[in-house]
Amino acid sequence: MTESQPLAARAAEVRDELVSPATAHRELIEYAVLTVAGLDGLRDRLVTESNAVAARARGRVSALLRERFGGRRPQLSGWHSLLVFLLTFAPVAPIGLLASLRLGNGGTEPAAAVLTALIGVLQFVVALTVVGKPVVRSTLFQSQISVVLVVAAAAIGASITAAPLPALFLTGAAGAVAAVLLYLWGRRDRERTQLIDDGLETAYLDVSAEVAAERARLLDDAARELREARVDVDGVRSLRSAAIALLRSSGNPAVDDDPAAVPGAYLVLGHTSAWLPPTHRDRGED
Repeated sequence: MTESQPLAARAAEVRDELVSPATAHRELIEYAVLTVAGLDGLRDRLVTESNAVAARARGRVSALLRERFGGRRPQLSGWHSLLVFLLTFAPVAPIGLLASLRLGNGGTEPAAAVLTALIGVLQFVVALTVVGKPVVRSTLFQSQISVVLVVAAAAIGASITAAPLPALFLTGAAGAVAAVLLYLWGRRDRERTQLIDDGLETAYLDVSAEVAAERARLLDDAARELREARVDVDGVRSLRSAAIALLRSSGNPAVDDDPAAVPGAYLVLGHTSAWLPPTHRDRGED
C-alpha cells in the first residue's frame, strides 16, 4: 500500500459523508472532513459560534440602517418604505371597481371615488413625513408607479361620473402627484441621495469588517485548540485538499484556494457569511 492510498481512502470517506457530493459547498465538505478526522467537538463549536456571528451581523445591519435612515431605510424594513410599497398597487382597487361598470355592476362609482381620494391623500401624507429628506430609489420608483395608476383611475372616474365624485377623483390624483414631487424635491441633494441609495451596501461593508474580526478570533481559537490537543493539523489540511480534489474530479465546483488555512476555516467562512445575500458571499466556487 502506498502513502497516497490511506489519504485517498479517507477522502472517499469524506465524500460518502455528503448528501450531495456533486454540489456540496466548501463548508459542507469541511464539515465532513472534521467528522472523518474525529474533530466533532471543534466542528460543532465552530458551527454554533459562526452562526451566532452571522445572526449578530444581521442585527447589526438593521441597527445601522435604522440609525442612519430611520423609517426611510431600504428593503421594506422601515415603516415609510413599507407604507409606500403597500400603497403602490392600492389604486388597482378603484380601477377594478370602475371596470366592473362595464360588466353591468352599477353603483360602484362612489366607492371608487372615495378610494381614489383616500389613496392619493395617504400618499401625500406619507410623503410629508419625510419632506426635505431623500428617500431610497426604490421608494421613488414605487411612488411613480402608483401615481400612474391613481391618475388613470381619476381620469376614468372623472370622465364617467357626475358631481361631486369627479372632485374626489381629482383630489386623489393631486395627492399622488404631489407625493412624487415631494420625493423628487427631497432627492435634490445628490450627496445625501447617494448616501441612502448606497446605504445597504455601505452597511454591508461596515458590518463585514466587524465579521472579519470575529472570524479571525474564531480561527485563532481553533488553531490554539488544535495545537493544545496535539492534532496532526497538516494531516487534516491534506485530507481537506484531497477531498476537495476528489469531488472536483466528479464535477463539484468547490475550490481549495487556501490549502494552508487552519482546519475549520472554510466552515467558518461559509457560516459567518450566511447573513449576506448570495451575490455577496464568497463560497469558494468557480
